[in-house]
Amino acid sequence: MIKLNQKFNRPPYLEILSEGQIYAIHSASLEILERTGMKCNNEAAVKTFQEGGAYVEGDRVKIPPVMVEQALKSAPSRSLITGRRGKGKVLLERNVVNYGLGTDVPDHIDTYTHEIRPTVLKDIENISKVVQKCEHIDFTSNSGLASDVRPEMQDLYHYKVGNIYCDKPFLTSAANGENMKALIDMATVFAGSYENLRKTPSLIVYGEPISPLAFDKNATEVLLVCAEYKIPIVFPPMVQTGATGPMTLAGGIAQGNAETLASLVLHQLKNPGAPFIWGPFVSMMDMRTTLCCYGGPVIMKSQVALGQISRFYNIPTFGFAAVSDSTTIDVQCGMEMMWSVLINALAGLNLCHDVGYLNSGLVFSLESLLLGNDIISATSHFMDGIQVNEETLALDVIDKVGPEGNFLSEENTAKFLKQEGWYSQLLNKKRFQAWKASGSKTVNQRLEEEAHQIIGEDVPLLISNDEMKELDKIIAEREKKLALKVH
Repeated sequence: MIKLNQKFNRPPYLEILSEGQIYAIHSASLEILERTGMKCNNEAAVKTFQEGGAYVEGDRVKIPPVMVEQALKSAPSRSLITGRRGKGKVLLERNVVNYGLGTDVPDHIDTYTHEIRPTVLKDIENISKVVQKCEHIDFTSNSGLASDVRPEMQDLYHYKVGNIYCDKPFLTSAANGENMKALIDMATVFAGSYENLRKTPSLIVYGEPISPLAFDKNATEVLLVCAEYKIPIVFPPMVQTGATGPMTLAGGIAQGNAETLASLVLHQLKNPGAPFIWGPFVSMMDMRTTLCCYGGPVIMKSQVALGQISRFYNIPTFGFAAVSDSTTIDVQCGMEMMWSVLINALAGLNLCHDVGYLNSGLVFSLESLLLGNDIISATSHFMDGIQVNEETLALDVIDKVGPEGNFLSEENTAKFLKQEGWYSQLLNKKRFQAWKASGSKTVNQRLEEEAHQIIGEDVPLLISNDEMKELDKIIAEREKKLALKVH
């Protein structure tokens, strides 16, 4: 009799660095911070650094290793972000991978005309409808910069419109500290109070230092406000090897790690224990096009390395998934999207964003989002591993059916049909004759039809009239303040 009841929930982590290499990168990052330091263009941040023990010379801040060690100790290893109505969650802890959208694409592929044009608010509304329907998308965002509102107010309008038809956790950016406070006020409309929002945050914030080795005034304001209110924030530098970082991947990772650690130090000095998501973006600049590469082996290697380093630090990690450098949904797109999702899952990254990004993060489409959802579904099934126990080994069923029998009518087949199999609603699994008889539709055609169906549906709003009035009031107050500043 076999006595076995064991399930491996996921394959082992994919690793690319040895333990010694991880320590070497960490040590190099500490030396960068102590020897070269960071330029800080925010007076409040400079003061916070200095009071915390950093060496300050004008706007140059040099951070001793002890400050990094203290920040790593105080930063939480786990964060939970929930949907506005308690539906859906993003759990940031070891072994848990979450997938969602990004914040900053300028152009959109029109799902009806196929024209690549500037993003508008209606696109963000449609994106929210599609995300709500995507079972494997854990968090939402605007995925585009609306060109029909003033840039200084985009983030507030994005948040409002992106929540009308979707109540999943929202990833947002913020133009500055005052806009960040306004976004927190908007989220509090749903949460009821700042304390409730702190306990069960429904939004995640994205900001960036400037590579190489600089803090922008406005972005640093956002970092400090998030620390104050304990809103989870990811603050990744964008290191392009050969452009904003050294050409070598090891050097780029060391620099990006240093920039992220400096951000963490400032964040924890402001409010120890506030939730922080670690993970620099390190890729190469294509010297032929000068674009940052989202696809290809360079960024995949760096993502695996960053997964290892994050486990070394025991801090939740940022990642990129279902992204492509292609401008359209084609073979390149499918290859790069699948690779990025699988590698990020194997690397054990926690917050994998930018699902559906095309053209190196410059273009987005509803169809690319739906394709990403299907790829994530397949990858999640693979990562779930194989359950091995007496029931799944099915010895009694095999004995009952015997030689030359079949298992179609067996209870065991019905029981495990969905659990063991994976069934795409998108990919073609039919024989040629059946495929031809059903219209010979390509994957691109199915994606387009599904996008049209979802955005054409009459679905209920997920924001009440009172909530909408409160959001509009916050936006109007912010617009009034901006108008006063202009005049």
